[in-house]
Amino acid sequence: MLTISLTHLPHARKERFWDNGLRVVSRSGLNPTESTLLALLPTLEPRPRPLFLGGRTGALALAARLRGWGAGGLTLHTFDAHTEAILRRNLAENNAAVDDASVPNACAVSTTLDLAALDCDTVSWQLSKGDGTAERDLFVLEQLVCGPERAGRRLLIAAEAPNPTFVERFRKACAHVTLRREGAVTLLTGIVAKPIPADKLPNHRATFEVSLKGHAPIELVTWPGCFCHRRADMGGLALAEVVAEQVAFDPGDRVMDLGCGCGMVGLLLATAFPDKDLRVDYQDSNASARDSTLENLRLHPHRARFLFSADGLGDPNAYSLVLANPPYFGDWRIAEFFIQTAARLLKRGGLIAFVAKREAKPLEFLQANGLNPLGSFPRRGYTVLLAEKQ
Repeated sequence: MLTISLTHLPHARKERFWDNGLRVVSRSGLNPTESTLLALLPTLEPRPRPLFLGGRTGALALAARLRGWGAGGLTLHTFDAHTEAILRRNLAENNAAVDDASVPNACAVSTTLDLAALDCDTVSWQLSKGDGTAERDLFVLEQLVCGPERAGRRLLIAAEAPNPTFVERFRKACAHVTLRREGAVTLLTGIVAKPIPADKLPNHRATFEVSLKGHAPIELVTWPGCFCHRRADMGGLALAEVVAEQVAFDPGDRVMDLGCGCGMVGLLLATAFPDKDLRVDYQDSNASARDSTLENLRLHPHRARFLFSADGLGDPNAYSLVLANPPYFGDWRIAEFFIQTAARLLKRGGLIAFVAKREAKPLEFLQANGLNPLGSFPRRGYTVLLAEKQ
């Protein structure tokens, strides 16, 4: 029996596929979209250049490799820095060469937004709930079927909740389309027959203007999948406004914009206080946020760098200010992580400016991490908390 190990936990879940010919060991079981495509593999001919989209574990790509796929190399793609690290770790622990073109069946891990540039003959795509937005999924599909060279490309999509517009676009571009339910998953297959001409590719890049009181507006760019695509986030705008009013910058202050999205908060402050020559580090784990921020930094250059990470990178005890506008998904894990990261990165006397929907839990985290609350400032339906590292 072939085995793919995704965890070393003693009480891990063991799932069997291919008439007990394959065992997958994981923390809590594979996502239904991955299980559906994995079960389908034995019915398909091996492909020399497969592309795997949306996987959280890499199990599907590893299983395809075991069945002889990828003579010309396998590519795994994700939009998330945290998932990228998981994919690389799981590939390495299952003896798959990564980013080594000299090795047959080598795997490459990509986070590009330019999926049209990826060379592949088959796309296996997991569309799981909560992994993206409807517009980003459409943006990706359009790139996958763009250009005459894409004719003949096979698409295999397992979706938990396919968007009707997405399915319609798929049907327009593909022939031999099948659409069927496999348990909780919709399986959509087809072969690209009517590619979108490159000059007809829809443009999902968006721009909007935003400003601080008393300062000229700036134009910012976002790409699909970036938080608050096409518009200014009100929590971020509240954060920038309170910091501009309450924080006295010194020349050359170092600022960390955690979970920066398109970079709006850091850019508003850097452009509002050019005489302070702020050094801003922008950090986000989302590839759309990365490309949006990098484009905005080209439009509004200043002393800055972008860190593509989910690990809270940065120089310890080095920053005068940490900007934190965490996403809230029903728990406080990311908020707590942002505060722990700020406590590590801030120099003594440095400040964290934190956007909260409710104050009690963030105040608890701040104090537990040696950050002394200085005040709370209601703004635009949010509360911005200021605290100092003692």
